[in-house]
Amino acid sequence: MLRTHFRRCMGLLALFIMVAGCGNSEGRVSLRGTVKLDGQPLVNATVRFIAQDSGGKDALGTTDADGVFRLSTLKPGDGALPGKYKVVVRPPAPEADTDGVAMSPVEAMAAMSRKPYRPSVIIPPRYSNPSQTILVQDIPASGKVVFELQSK
Repeated sequence: MLRTHFRRCMGLLALFIMVAGCGNSEGRVSLRGTVKLDGQPLVNATVRFIAQDSGGKDALGTTDADGVFRLSTLKPGDGALPGKYKVVVRPPAPEADTDGVAMSPVEAMAAMSRKPYRPSVIIPPRYSNPSQTILVQDIPASGKVVFELQSK
C-alpha cells in the first residue's frame, strides 16, 4: 500500500515537472519584427533589445533576407521578457572573404582584427549606438514591430 502511494506521488511529481518545463517558465513573449533601411529590408543585421526594467534580460535577433528577426534570450527564438527596451541595430558582419568563400564566425572575427572593419552598410549612431539610439520598444508589442531606419 505504501509503495503504491509512493509511486503515485512520484508519478504526479514527474508529470508536474514535465508540464512546468514545457511552458515558458520566465514568461517570455515571442517577438518577430522587421528592420528596413531607407525602405529596403536590412539583411543579416544584429538587433539587440537592451532591457530598461529591473529584472529584465537583454534579447538578440538577426535579420533574414526579408529584414525579419526573431528575438532570443536564452535559446534561439524563445522571445523576450515583458518590459521596456532600448533597441540597437548593428550592420551586418562580414560573411565572405575576397574569394567569395563563406567564413565561420571565428574566421570573420580574426579577419576583422587584422584589418579595419568597414561595414558594407552604414547605420547611423542614432540606431546603432546604445547610448544614442532613439529606438524603443515595449514587449508585448501593441502591433507590428517595424523599425524604419534612415541612413541620412
